[in-house]
Amino acid sequence: MARPRTQLLSREIILDAALELIRTQHDFTIVGIGKHLGVNPSSLYHHISGGKDEIINALRERIYKNIDLRSLQTRSPSWQSKLAAWVRAYREAVAQNPAAIPILIGQSVDDAPTLAIYEALASILSEAAIPEDQHLGVISMLDSLVFGSAIDAGSPEPLWDTTAEGQPNLHRAVAMTRTPDRVTSGLEMGIQAAVSYIERLVEESSTATTDFEAADRGR
Repeated sequence: MARPRTQLLSREIILDAALELIRTQHDFTIVGIGKHLGVNPSSLYHHISGGKDEIINALRERIYKNIDLRSLQTRSPSWQSKLAAWVRAYREAVAQNPAAIPILIGQSVDDAPTLAIYEALASILSEAAIPEDQHLGVISMLDSLVFGSAIDAGSPEPLWDTTAEGQPNLHRAVAMTRTPDRVTSGLEMGIQAAVSYIERLVEESSTATTDFEAADRGR
């Protein structure tokens, strides 16, 4: 018997199915993927031996593959510019699949693509001279900005169904701004606020170090 011309199952087909289930059902299982593709779930392990954890890591790799980390490794632009570029690039990647965000962040990170993204950020924070004991707090803040904006990008238009009588202030604001402009301006405001906060953090750390050194010399 001749083999079918179309491959019935592959790693990419499995990932496509997982994303489709995430979009429609907000999660996926091995059994669900098998049912969606019309195959025995056990056959998936020939292509994804690590099961759901491996699929999540593979989805991360697919979603993050277009993030250009090399441009963040040069010392030419300021750390502020590199930080803003990191946020925009990461946010743009995850905004393509906003429904997948809970899946992407709901499991411990041990895959190389995601670790590379955060290593690039940690390098930028070191360049900015942020105290290392503050790094994870800053990373969490930037995560909130990235993922919050990515989810916001998938919001319906208009997001708020207002009336001039019931919510006069919000109604005027909604009428003046289109959704794409709202999302973009909100992201940029968040980036500016984050950069300003980090600059203040660095300044406070530098001042504290100077004061400590002066006090130490006075002993």
